[in-house]
Amino acid sequence: MATDFLYMFECDYGARTREKQFIKDILNHFDKDYATMVGLVVNNNPYCFSFYVVVNLQKDPVYFEEWLRNNYPSKIKRHNMFTKDIYTYNVTTLIDADMVDVLVTEEGNGFPFIYPEREYFEEKHPQYRDIMKRDSKVFISHSSKDKNSIVNPLNAYLQGNDIATWLDSYEIDYGDNIFLKVNEGIQQADVGLFILTDNFFDSQSGWPLAEFSTFFMSLMKSNKKVLMLDAGVSPDKMLEMMKAYKYISWNNGAGLPEVANAINRIITK
Repeated sequence: MATDFLYMFECDYGARTREKQFIKDILNHFDKDYATMVGLVVNNNPYCFSFYVVVNLQKDPVYFEEWLRNNYPSKIKRHNMFTKDIYTYNVTTLIDADMVDVLVTEEGNGFPFIYPEREYFEEKHPQYRDIMKRDSKVFISHSSKDKNSIVNPLNAYLQGNDIATWLDSYEIDYGDNIFLKVNEGIQQADVGLFILTDNFFDSQSGWPLAEFSTFFMSLMKSNKKVLMLDAGVSPDKMLEMMKAYKYISWNNGAGLPEVANAINRIITK
């Protein structure tokens, strides 16, 4: 007696064309006696867009899962989804890989996708672009002792000049893992802005030097840039690797325009 093994892979309705190669590879690699059904499950409700790639197997799934691990390790099966759950959706069975190009399009306006992809829609209708906060481009590393006198005015100035920032006051909430949130901010940022004062190097502060070390390691693996803001640091406190960088002077806030200009030159390259 044949046993069905149903796999449902959750995908992004608004970026569905990214899945075309994945779907084609399944159709081209597995014969129809093994993968008895490969299809698309689509919900066009604009309040809960959903898109799944569904694969039904009638033989031992070990071969399929090994193929997934070797070729698409990031693909994760959506658990606790069963055949009965998809009856009310648009379900389309794919016969061959050519059907993928016909059905999975960025434009929509048909079956099974009524609505266009996110980027396609925003390109055609820029007035509907997402106005939520931008991804942080600048990670601000500082001592909390300099928050009121330097960091907050600096952050306000950058925000006022349309430069997205990552600042712990706004990004870390009660109950958050500080280490994970800081690392997340560093990974997302293009620029690390280090506010160098004697407080920055105070052993009781702890975090600023750890942030610099983490950012510097990330710098070695990517195109991240470092900016140093000299806000009154004693030369003897400086780390040797920091001395290799050209500094911007805080100068009681007079250096703010140069900070913004330097950041814009970096992020627009």
